[in-house]
Amino acid sequence: MKALSGRSALCDVRSSPCAEVRSSSAVVLFGSPVTATCYIKEDCPLTKDQDFHVEWPYQANLNYNKTANPNTGVYEIIISKFFSRTAMLECAICRNEDCSVVAGVEIKAGAPPATPENLTCLLNLTSQPLLLCKWDPVQETSSIPTNYTLHTDTGTEKFEYVPATGKHFFWVPRDGFILFSKLQVHVEAVNALGRSTSEYWVKDPMETVKFNAPEIQKVGARRFGCLQQNWSLSKEQSWVMKHLDMEIRLKPMHGQVVDRQQVTSKKSKSGYIVEVCDLLHGMMYQSEIRVRYLSSPWSEWSRPTVATTLMKAPTGRLVTWLKLMGQPAKNQRKAELFWKPSSQFRANSMNVSYIVSLAGPHSRKKTVCDTYQQHCSFLIPVDFSRIYLTAVNTVGNSNPTEVAVYKHTEREPVPYLKIRPESEESVLTEWSSPVSSAVTAYVLEWKALHNGSSIKASFEIVNKNQSSLVVAGLEPYKPYNISLYPKYNNGIGQPFTVMAYTKQKAPSESPMPQFREIRPSSVELFWEEIPLQQRNGIITAYRVFYWDEKNNVRVTDVEGTEKRVILKGLHPSSIYNILLMTSTTSGSINGTIVIVKTPSIDAFEIVLIVIPACVGLTLLFLGVFTCFTNNHCLKKCLWPMIPDPANSSIKKWTTADSLEDIPSFKEVKDPSLVYLSHFSLLSLSEKELWKGNPSTSEYLHCGKWAYDDKSINDDHSDSSRDSGIYNSGSQSESVPYATVVFANSYRTQPAAPRAYLRSESTQPLLGEEEPPSPRPFEQMSTQVELSEADHFSTFPEDLGSKEERGSLWEDFPMLKSLEIKNINDQA
Repeated sequence: MKALSGRSALCDVRSSPCAEVRSSSAVVLFGSPVTATCYIKEDCPLTKDQDFHVEWPYQANLNYNKTANPNTGVYEIIISKFFSRTAMLECAICRNEDCSVVAGVEIKAGAPPATPENLTCLLNLTSQPLLLCKWDPVQETSSIPTNYTLHTDTGTEKFEYVPATGKHFFWVPRDGFILFSKLQVHVEAVNALGRSTSEYWVKDPMETVKFNAPEIQKVGARRFGCLQQNWSLSKEQSWVMKHLDMEIRLKPMHGQVVDRQQVTSKKSKSGYIVEVCDLLHGMMYQSEIRVRYLSSPWSEWSRPTVATTLMKAPTGRLVTWLKLMGQPAKNQRKAELFWKPSSQFRANSMNVSYIVSLAGPHSRKKTVCDTYQQHCSFLIPVDFSRIYLTAVNTVGNSNPTEVAVYKHTEREPVPYLKIRPESEESVLTEWSSPVSSAVTAYVLEWKALHNGSSIKASFEIVNKNQSSLVVAGLEPYKPYNISLYPKYNNGIGQPFTVMAYTKQKAPSESPMPQFREIRPSSVELFWEEIPLQQRNGIITAYRVFYWDEKNNVRVTDVEGTEKRVILKGLHPSSIYNILLMTSTTSGSINGTIVIVKTPSIDAFEIVLIVIPACVGLTLLFLGVFTCFTNNHCLKKCLWPMIPDPANSSIKKWTTADSLEDIPSFKEVKDPSLVYLSHFSLLSLSEKELWKGNPSTSEYLHCGKWAYDDKSINDDHSDSSRDSGIYNSGSQSESVPYATVVFANSYRTQPAAPRAYLRSESTQPLLGEEEPPSPRPFEQMSTQVELSEADHFSTFPEDLGSKEERGSLWEDFPMLKSLEIKNINDQA
């Protein structure tokens, strides 16, 4: 790049002794072409007798063409599109690499002025009215100044006003407009590249004025239900005598009818009286007014003034809800009566009292309540006939309202009642009808539980076909008892009551835990319930945090209905910090930290633990010692004595000895009752066997108890084959080795599963491989015919020879040895 010298000194130069620069225009539109010409003078010392050339050292990116005529000293530059807001086009004479700026010209680019917008005018109605007009210039080019001119036209005269430079508003003097007449106003913007004009504003200046707040001079009542307002404009504007639009706002001062606010529109002149009717009788109203002219802005509301309408006697009926409480006592019954105004009721005064009276069948009315409240409790005699409710004010009484009396019965309540919050001040109640179709209506009752009064209640009589109702006018975070009573023809059914909140949040406080019992390893805590005013919702749970000196934190959760907890697993002689957190469905709050130190285990507690343990061990030792010292008892319990047939004579066995160690049949673990026959078949003779049932005798006599190896269990097959013939007559003194047990009585009871008690002997008598008796818990046939009982058979009578009898003993070797031993003993 070529070095430039002298630029700072010549940056604002338009011409110099050496050269002069001229342009087609000093201000051009954005994007338009620009031509600049540099004229070199003949007497320029920089060019005299020297070789030079001309440069245009503009640093911006410009698309330009250069032309030069050294003979005439004219050098020209043509810029096809100029987009810079402002630029200095300079002409420089260069010799070799040294260039010097000798002249220059400043070019500005811009656009015609934007059209002014949002032209408005506002009349300041004072003793010397002025009209303030202002507008929005939208966009201005800082390099090209714009001038504004405000034009007004009253229809007879035209005025032009030029605001100060850079200002976009102007105060039009009083002679530039006419009140209560149309005025035309517009703004014109002009700069070097053009001009623009705003939209015309046409309006009566009085339609723009905002009056000062009017004044109420006096309010009075001359007719029932009407108030008269005497008003005027402020002193500065009191000269305005045109009809003005006005609004009168009347607000009842009684808390129960604040929603009866009334706004009335009128047209009036300042200083006139305006009357407003259709007001409540005997009601105190707060009055306010404001004014405007046609479409002008409203003034501020005036200062309020209070006045009372004329009173009349109360009119209309009252809606009642009577509840009979408990059972009659001393011919009287307690009652609670609630009432509220119906849509037709008019108190017609600020202060209304109510009288409740009873009428008997043969007596005059008796007043039981005289109150300003809308509820009353009293005693009703059993023989009363009617109850009347009358509204009273200082002017007169209303017609008595007869109270409907419904006795409370035990009839069914509604199946369910659901409460769902609608807003912070209302809830939606939903229910279903009882199964009985005799419901005539419902009574929905709600009571605030936080104000300390459980007597005051609100209610609503609901149609029998309705199943939901929105209860409004409630407070957030406060508990309410909502009850629904079904009404029947013969009385009121049982209520369904739910406690509800419109909105819940964390409780305001958490209860302080207290210590009921402190032990070395556990601590029992208890606490009181939070007051209803502090709960802010339904308590759902408690959480106990406790930690020791080492910050080992443990947590115990407790149901919201519980008020105590036992902390277990603590260490003796340790300090614990305890924190109780209380929660609702919408938040939780932590309580105060309490500190407890668990006691150490003392000698008394050690004694309480050791003594019972020692006593228990001593008793156990004595029991065991007694059992082992009394061998006879222990033997019967654990290992009964069993005779050894190999080392004893069967004839020396007595019945008592053989049955001594047999446990009683009650100990036999058989599911059916066991009957023991009083005799043994082995001890009876054949004749005695025949004396029984004829069918049995027939079987015995005919020898139908024959051996059948297919009818006996395989476990007994060996012993059955070796069974011989038993002669009962020759062994009259013998004692049965085994006893046959029947499941039922022998003759009188029907057949049932038989139980077989095997011998206690462990010695094999009839075989080496299988015992002759069934195994324990062997499945026996439940129905056995007499023909199937082939365990016994008749002894053949034709065996008379000694050899033949001896052959029979071969089948019983052990019995044979006993017989031989017995003979030797006798010898």
